[in-house]
Amino acid sequence: MNRNYRKGYRFEHRVKRYLERKGYKVFRIAGSKPIDLIALSSNRVYLIECKSRKRDVKKTIEKLSEYSDGLLAKPLIAYRKKNNRIGFIDIVNGEELKDLPDAASLEDYV
Repeated sequence: MNRNYRKGYRFEHRVKRYLERKGYKVFRIAGSKPIDLIALSSNRVYLIECKSRKRDVKKTIEKLSEYSDGLLAKPLIAYRKKNNRIGFIDIVNGEELKDLPDAASLEDYV
C-alpha cells in the first residue's frame, strides 16, 4: 500500500466518521471512482468524492459532474483544508459550502 493511497484511505474514513456524527448513514465504496462515499438522510442523498489535497479537486469536478448528471443525488467533493478541517464543494453550483447541515435538521433546507 503506497503512501498516497494510505493518505486518501484515512481521509475517506475521516469524512465518513464526520458525516455519521452529523446523523447521516454513510456507505464507503471501496476502490471506486469517481465516488468514494454515499451519505443518506431521510430526504437527502450526497455522492461524495474525497480528495486529501485541494489541488486534485479541479480534475475531479468534471468526472463527478458527468457521473451524477440526471440523478437526484447531490454531488460533492470533500477535501482537506490547510487548517486540516474538512471542506465541501458543491459541484453543481461550483461553490464551497460552509458545512453540511445535520441530517436531523435537513427539513429547514428543503
